[in-house]
Amino acid sequence: MKIEEKYVKVGERGQVVIPKSLRDAEGIKPHQFVKIISEPGQIVIRKVSPAKEPEDVIFNILKKAKFTNKDWEMIHKEREER
Repeated sequence: MKIEEKYVKVGERGQVVIPKSLRDAEGIKPHQFVKIISEPGQIVIRKVSPAKEPEDVIFNILKKAKFTNKDWEMIHKEREER
């Protein structure tokens, strides 16, 4: 991984522009969020992954879970009782 350094000027309102070459390299798109972290002697800007729909998050958790046939039977039984 190549480390690239760029110098940017802080504007009157404290704003900085992430250079296009860095945005392109990291895949940062307009209106996307970044995370600003204050560490001793430095400020770090980190790319944030786009948020997923809650259903996607739950589905991915369930895909990783190891359910037995007995577990699935209980789940189906509980759903039928509702």
